[in-house]
Amino acid sequence: MDLHQWLQQAAEAFNMQLAIISDIDDNRYVVVEAYSSLDLVKAGDEFAVDMTYCANVVNLGKIVAYEQVGAMTKMCLHPCYQAMHLESYIGIPLVVKNKIIGTLNFSSLEPRTVPFEKQDIQMMEFFASQYLEYREAEPSHELPKC
Repeated sequence: MDLHQWLQQAAEAFNMQLAIISDIDDNRYVVVEAYSSLDLVKAGDEFAVDMTYCANVVNLGKIVAYEQVGAMTKMCLHPCYQAMHLESYIGIPLVVKNKIIGTLNFSSLEPRTVPFEKQDIQMMEFFASQYLEYREAEPSHELPKC
């Protein structure tokens, strides 16, 4: 299974419309691969990190999740919300040798009707570890089904 297909399956597991793997260097956020049923983002797109919800993931160094951004006083003014109106979001830092190299994140235009729970956090950790193993493996290595 290639990276795009893997992202699609992972997005479906979270019932999200958008899945992104990013590389982050300083304030530069580069989309490595994306799956989107919305055509909002594609591989190769670049943004300033602080224009993305992933800025909070990088700043905190941990998983960040929002069920309904538009209902959050501080977040509804976020540049990403203003530009794309992404309501629900969950993202995890991708860490190699104690350095955040990027993020894996899922988002949707629809608010999440149930809060993110422990199993969602565990699934994010699992997906991040799968991706990092894939990234470090030989080029012919394929990702397993989600």
